[in-house]
Amino acid sequence: MVNKAYNVNSPTEEKKGSKHHQVIMSIIVCLPIVAYGTAMGWISPNKDLLTDVNNSPSPKPITEEDISWMASIMFIFAPIAVFIYGSAADRFGRKKALLCCSVPIALGWLVKIIWAHPISYIAARGLIGFGAGGAFVVCPLYVKEISEDSIRGMTGTFVIFSQTLGNLFIFILGDLLDFHIGLWILLAIPLIHFCIMLRLPETPSYLVKCGKTEEVAKVVGWLRSLPHDHKLVMEEVDRITIEQTTSEPKFSPKLLFSQRITIKAFSVALLVNLAREFCGCIAVLVYASHIFSEASKDPNTSIALSPNKQSIALACVQIVGSVLAGQLVDRAGRKPLLAVTSCVAGFSMALLGVWFYLQSISVSMPGWVPIVALCTTIFSDAAGLQPLPFVIMTEMFSFQLRGTVATLIMAISLATDFALLKLFAPLNAMIGLHSTFWIFSVVCLSNVFYLIFCVPETKKRNLEDIYADLEGKKRKQKEVKEDVETSPV
Repeated sequence: MVNKAYNVNSPTEEKKGSKHHQVIMSIIVCLPIVAYGTAMGWISPNKDLLTDVNNSPSPKPITEEDISWMASIMFIFAPIAVFIYGSAADRFGRKKALLCCSVPIALGWLVKIIWAHPISYIAARGLIGFGAGGAFVVCPLYVKEISEDSIRGMTGTFVIFSQTLGNLFIFILGDLLDFHIGLWILLAIPLIHFCIMLRLPETPSYLVKCGKTEEVAKVVGWLRSLPHDHKLVMEEVDRITIEQTTSEPKFSPKLLFSQRITIKAFSVALLVNLAREFCGCIAVLVYASHIFSEASKDPNTSIALSPNKQSIALACVQIVGSVLAGQLVDRAGRKPLLAVTSCVAGFSMALLGVWFYLQSISVSMPGWVPIVALCTTIFSDAAGLQPLPFVIMTEMFSFQLRGTVATLIMAISLATDFALLKLFAPLNAMIGLHSTFWIFSVVCLSNVFYLIFCVPETKKRNLEDIYADLEGKKRKQKEVKEDVETSPV
């Protein structure tokens, strides 16, 4: 029996209530995404230690091949988890699904602590990837269902912000603390999430679905900081109940691919999301310290900051970009902001490639160039390339199809991340770091032209107008005039 710590019956509560419970819960709920961010960036500050023959925590030397598997294995199991956890959240509840997200993440860090070996590290990151993949499905769902409309946009940004916060946390942790102490701290994150979630309620929407009407009023009252019999609480319960009487959207690829226009919309949404994955930003974050180490090899061009501290600066820039994205997305429009950030990232990647190429032929350039180029790239990614494809995707489909589209594209994107991270190190060895960055640059700049000519603007537009653009038709604006003066003669 879940502890009923969320009963609110105090007559001293203000009539208008408060949103602080919703905000605090949304932050707590996103802790598995923070854990994912730490896992994604974990290799960056620890790569040199792991591959050090004399000081590595593993008795068996860890090779570059092992590192590439450690970086990519998370994204093999994450796509599978997307489907499993999505089904579990609907069948067993959002809360139970969230609890199950923290279990494999905690087991992954525990395996790293208990057994220091390349195989154990790879297996542990597979477990973390499975839990994180589920979290990316369930966390946004839980946050949406506990948040009022007035703050739903803000709480919805917590998912991406939590990931960037995790990146920053692991870069600082890896730079300041011992390797094993860091593992224990990282283990604490999913454990804290699990323990707190045990005392938090199920979402009101799922409780209505289960027929627990009295429970719904108590939960809504606690979330709004109002007595459970308050008028506003009763109105909210009625609204949720009415929503649940309508047919729920189901995972239905057959429905998605039954119409030509939805197939075209899906291909556009998929390509925009794949461009985000192949822009190279995720590889930059995972291998940040390694890239900065390579950039610092020439003593004539290196700067005073260590590679780890440069990575910390990179993560700080990413957080600033995430905050800015929330401020600009509804002002600048989806398409212009995405095109601009993709263009900036493309030129930054090209500059980075030039820097590494000149270094390879013994031509010196200032040591601040790779830092500025990488920070600009990551800022562009956080301010547009990362969040906007998902926004465009949700606005190009009806409510009935959004769940299906989001699940399919998320699974494909995570599988793409696996391929990218698995090939990043071998590709660098084969063609050089400079050529790899030039490939990323070409993807970003090609995406700009695709956005301009093939992707419709979705901001404040209905599906008819969006689909008309996709079909290449110019919709004529119908002028509706009310002729009150005209009467039949």
